Amino acid sequence: MKLKSFFYFFLALVMLFPSFGFAKDNSISNIKKRGVVYCGTNKNNNFLAYQNDDGVWQGFDAALCRALAGAFLDNKDLIKMVPLKIEDVPQALQSGEIDVMFGEFQLPAETEITSNVINIDVLYDDKVMLLAHKKENATSLEDYHDAKVCMARSSVDAYQFSNFVSRYNLAFQPVYFADRSRAVEGFYLSRCELLVGASSELKGIAASKFKKKKNIELLPETIGLRPIYLMVDKNSLQIGIAAKWIFNALKLAESYNITSENLPTMLGQDDFSLQNLFGNQETLWKKFRAYPHWIRKFIIEEGNFGEMFERHLGTGTNIGLEKPEPEHGLAAPKPFI
Repeated sequence: MKLKSFFYFFLALVMLFPSFGFAKDNSISNIKKRGVVYCGTNKNNNFLAYQNDDGVWQGFDAALCRALAGAFLDNKDLIKMVPLKIEDVPQALQSGEIDVMFGEFQLPAETEITSNVINIDVLYDDKVMLLAHKKENATSLEDYHDAKVCMARSSVDAYQFSNFVSRYNLAFQPVYFADRSRAVEGFYLSRCELLVGASSELKGIAASKFKKKKNIELLPETIGLRPIYLMVDKNSLQIGIAAKWIFNALKLAESYNITSENLPTMLGQDDFSLQNLFGNQETLWKKFRAYPHWIRKFIIEEGNFGEMFERHLGTGTNIGLEKPEPEHGLAAPKPFI
């Protein structure tokens, strides 16, 4: 009888608290046990993560994911990229479908407290611009006066665009959609002449959805800046904090101008931060559950943060982003102490 009563008590607990006894493991230990790092990437932006003919993931998001795999698993190729719609990010993080997300998931202040997503760090800034169904003889935003603009309701893009047109006394007709994916679909179906978004995403949309059409163009005006974040579930702070310092290490290597060519000469420096960075003092990296010498191998194979950025996103690529320097808004790397 007592056993039966206990069973019903346990069943009631499970019904009240579905995760009781079955909580998702949000730890680095789980990544090590699994042997793969799962990274989310923007489904609308094929430039950030795509597979080549051999099935190998390419793009900047894939390079960031490889840094995590190199640090946690001592093998940068043990990654799985998961393309997601931005509105599906909270569930993907909470369910364990991904360990981290790279992207521009920005919550209004009033809802951030209730969301399970936390933005751990700003990786870089993208430009907010406008993609247009090309109009004859049009060369700038002014030539699209009174045009319809697709955007997600209550989004940061909508707020920035509203401020921009108000500042320059321009007239446009906003067409609001429930979320980002529906706004992109509305533009694809020509419900609007313009689509507001991050420049890299807009170029990705133009290259993938409109690759057979030549009547799409990116307008020259910069509406604002959109921070690209490292995001984790609020219950995955161990992973998030470690990932933040892994990327900080690559930025720090850039600030010291550490490259594959000069790496051997830099290893013997007395600087305490560099000693920790290279794993000469193994204690700190071990506290992050990372392999102490991971960054030595990674810089030789992939480069520092700046080299990765220029190779995948920089001015010589199809995306053509200019990487801001710390004194122009991008946070300076912290010493590794």
